[in-house]
Amino acid sequence: MSAPLLVSVIADYGDLHDLAFAEVTQKLYAELGDVSAHIKAHAVPAFDTVATGFALAQTALNSKLRDHHKFYVNTAPRKDDLTPRVKNSGEGLAYAKLYNGIELVAVNSGYSLSFIKEAAEEIRIVNCSKDGSQFRSRDIFPPAFAKIVKGDFSELGEDIRDAIPDMPQNVVCYTDGYGNLKTSVDPSELENLKGQDVTVDIAGKTQIARAAEGIFGVADGQFCFSEGSSGWTLPDGTKVRFSEIVKRGGSAARAFDFPAGGTPVTWR
Repeated sequence: MSAPLLVSVIADYGDLHDLAFAEVTQKLYAELGDVSAHIKAHAVPAFDTVATGFALAQTALNSKLRDHHKFYVNTAPRKDDLTPRVKNSGEGLAYAKLYNGIELVAVNSGYSLSFIKEAAEEIRIVNCSKDGSQFRSRDIFPPAFAKIVKGDFSELGEDIRDAIPDMPQNVVCYTDGYGNLKTSVDPSELENLKGQDVTVDIAGKTQIARAAEGIFGVADGQFCFSEGSSGWTLPDGTKVRFSEIVKRGGSAARAFDFPAGGTPVTWR
């Protein structure tokens, strides 16, 4: 007997106790029908497509489950058009298949697909409605996702890889449960600073941090700026790694006033 399909839902509905997660989960189970599945939800901050893209890449590109793991991703700030919307229209739905066999459906918003772009075999538009409901991830998108899970790709349209922005550089990507700030700073940029103190600036908030060998390479209470635990491997074997800003024994996020994904990071 094969293991049930794991469906990872990454969305910005609020915390996991928000009613929206319950409603979307119920609708996905209903649309999947006889497909044996387990749905696991992961929350990202509201409207934060950088955190969404990072969380998607970190969990999808490191997944070893192949055909037993799909992703349903919804962060839709409706920033593609700032004028009044007709019928609650918003960013469209996209399908991607990664080189490790993982398939996903995601709203094509901001940087939601940027972090998996280089590791995708294809990224295609899904020809389903973009309007008709304020709550499209419950009312509009689940049937399209279920069709793909069941092997029906009839709603897939043209490849949109060239329309996906590149991963943003030198920004805050994600804040973990410890208050560690995962950034898109390439650790190689800190190599020549190892063992030195640097002044880190995020949205006007500054802290002195040690460029160390690892995030525990400082005394308790000190800040560290070094390669962290996140990253993945691209199809050509390139290792993508990320630097973290950590306050050992405390919260770097709190010290920098909880910066949102996409906030620039500078150091000197």
